[in-house]
Amino acid sequence: MPVSDFSENPIVQVLDDAIAAVTLLRENGMKLVSLDPHVWAKFCAPLPAAASERRLAGLPQIPQPNEVQPSGSGRIETPDDRQHVMQLVNEAFATCRACCYAGNARFGSRGNVYNPPVAIVNGPCLLGDTPPAVGSHLEGEAGALLDKMMAAIGLKPESLYITPALKCGIPRGKADVTALSTCAKLLRKELQAVNPRAIVLLGPVAAQTLCPGERAMAGTIGLWHVFEGNVPMVTLHHPMRLILAGEALSVPMKQENWRVLQALRVRLQV
Repeated sequence: MPVSDFSENPIVQVLDDAIAAVTLLRENGMKLVSLDPHVWAKFCAPLPAAASERRLAGLPQIPQPNEVQPSGSGRIETPDDRQHVMQLVNEAFATCRACCYAGNARFGSRGNVYNPPVAIVNGPCLLGDTPPAVGSHLEGEAGALLDKMMAAIGLKPESLYITPALKCGIPRGKADVTALSTCAKLLRKELQAVNPRAIVLLGPVAAQTLCPGERAMAGTIGLWHVFEGNVPMVTLHHPMRLILAGEALSVPMKQENWRVLQALRVRLQV
């Protein structure tokens, strides 16, 4: 999907001009403005189906519930089957000693493991007790903000699956490349087992884990990719980043997140 400066969009420019004109009229005491009824009728007309289809054409198709199936060994039919597969995945995470973080505290997943509408891949869990570390676990303010973001598009917290990109806690700083590669293999198996309809990647580390080497996925919000051939996934700003940025800096980032969430809501409803 092409990315451009939102302010350069011609539709936004027309709306800005219209708002400026109306503001000028109101400042000069004008409360009523005559308008050609034919113009008003066209303005209020619903969007043609063809135009709506074109608007959605650039986004990957999100499968219907139960249509997404893990690649490899076959279908997971029942909650008992899913529980068994997830137990094997969790055991693999618990016994992994393949990177420099293996001796650190480990963090597991939570939520709906059986065909959730969305699986959320969180950033790494930071060691320590500072606010960013707590936020990286999606607790406190960050967790509450994530719940609000999902609720805004009709997704209840209990319907989602949330898992960290790296299962071991890491010190503050850049994540080790070996750790990203190691966790990526297990994370893919985990997401195949969970079987979500769509995946949301919170922050650059989550993006790099599933999309290694993709600079755009690491730094750009709202680019859609496909996981395992059929599950759309997209990046969002991490809730803790929005909190730490402060009100002035967080406003455009929240707007970026909101545009992505609206697209996700539309795709889930198709």
